[in-house]
Amino acid sequence: MKEGLKKASEEIGKHFFNIGVAIIVFAIIQPIIKDEFNLKISIAFGSVYLIIFLIATFLIIVGGSKSE
Repeated sequence: MKEGLKKASEEIGKHFFNIGVAIIVFAIIQPIIKDEFNLKISIAFGSVYLIIFLIATFLIIVGGSKSE
């Protein structure tokens, strides 16, 4: 059962990475392309991305560690 939880946390971490990439694309890159860039919104979403990135990294490390 413990191995299943580790694998689940690793997969959830991967999904968090995908969510982070979507945030970068839709909240930062897309407004730049449309010439609607707003620095405050970009900083806010950049901070959200950083938090999601840290959570994802933690989950993947916990899920991927082989030592008990």
